[in-house]
Amino acid sequence: MRDVVVFLLFVGVLPMCFLRPWVGVLAFSWLAYNRTQDLTWGFARTLPIAQLIAVAMILGWMVWEFTPIWRRDARIKAMVALFIVIGVSMFGNTLRLDNQWHRYTELGKIVFVSMLTCALIKDRTRLRQIALCISLALGFYGIKNGLWFLAGQGTIIGPGGMLKDNNDFALAMAMNLPFLWYLRGEARQVKKWGRLLAPMMLGTFFLTMIAIMSTGSRGGFLTMGVIIGVMLLKSRYKVPAIVMGVVLGVAGFALAPPEWKERMSTITLNVEEMDGSAQGRIVSWMVAGNMIKENPVLGIGFNNMVFDYHRYLGGVPLPRGEGAIPNRVAHNSYLQIWAESGTIAYILYMFMVLSTIWYCMKTARAAKERDQLWTLAYTHSIQVTLIGFLVGATFLNRAHFDLVYQLVAIAVAIPVAVAAEAARTARPRRLGVTVPDEVWVRHKDPFVRAPVS
Repeated sequence: MRDVVVFLLFVGVLPMCFLRPWVGVLAFSWLAYNRTQDLTWGFARTLPIAQLIAVAMILGWMVWEFTPIWRRDARIKAMVALFIVIGVSMFGNTLRLDNQWHRYTELGKIVFVSMLTCALIKDRTRLRQIALCISLALGFYGIKNGLWFLAGQGTIIGPGGMLKDNNDFALAMAMNLPFLWYLRGEARQVKKWGRLLAPMMLGTFFLTMIAIMSTGSRGGFLTMGVIIGVMLLKSRYKVPAIVMGVVLGVAGFALAPPEWKERMSTITLNVEEMDGSAQGRIVSWMVAGNMIKENPVLGIGFNNMVFDYHRYLGGVPLPRGEGAIPNRVAHNSYLQIWAESGTIAYILYMFMVLSTIWYCMKTARAAKERDQLWTLAYTHSIQVTLIGFLVGATFLNRAHFDLVYQLVAIAVAIPVAVAAEAARTARPRRLGVTVPDEVWVRHKDPFVRAPVS
């Protein structure tokens, strides 16, 4: 039954993706973060739905709504330059070109869709639609896995794709928290469903926090803590918000199951007290450091670390009791980019993310000065989300998470939506005829007469 429903939805939306390419952007984004196909068990699971939607979306963009995807913005330029540098590094170190090429084309899709998203956001409505689409796609799993945890179960793996690993899934859930919180006001602007959508997002916010706990991911837990902390500091009523946050945190920790408390208690800076998983991360960081020292410019090649791990293991102290060390990734997004693609790629990536945070702060400041306060829902969401990602990326290998690239593109498009909204609201409205006698002359309506003075 699930396969039939997903197939029928796909058949219904595919023509719209061609006729209205913006619908294609929304559909593609939903599939990227919701992983709807992975909820099925039959024929729909293997259908190339995302690929066909992408083809229809691109054709529709070229035919009906062609807008150049290139923007003269430093963040977009850095994104494209990063993609090019990674490609140069890949062809300079073809250890496993077949696997590299597959991952590189996936990165190309992420960059292209992000740039197309930026190009097609032309007003406040589209900005609201893409933000709510991403938030609700991830929010579905906040509700599902949060309720599952309350029923006494945990989250072993995520839905699939880039979210299959429980650590990556926890990071994505934590990154969705600011959107669920700040976009409630914008959700009320949705026709018919606005009044229901806003309180639903508030409930999803708290269930998402529980879903993050259900993964047992320490990196996800730290990311959530930083995001909640930044949101409290950005609150208008800081002291009551911080007090309430502390109370809820203490209550949540007291009600958490013993196994979750035991796992979170292993978070420490003392290497001797770390468990095997944490010590393995330290080893991988040192291996990545060796790769950077020997290949500082272009790295060892895109996606090569897991295949070339042991060659750079020399001189790295191994944890006590460890025998053979398996091939690993860096478990750190920054070191992964730096080791595989070199210093230039690392600088471009950090500039892209950090400058987007600064750009959101600048846009929010301008919005306050011009009394365009609705903009703050988006600038705060993206800013806090990326700050949380910077923390989670220290412990997780999600450098090329598509949500990061798309958030950068959405941030760049915010001023376009602001300008369109300002033009719409500033447009003079037709007030109609002010003199009743003129109305009678036009319509010959005997019931319309001038008021008695």
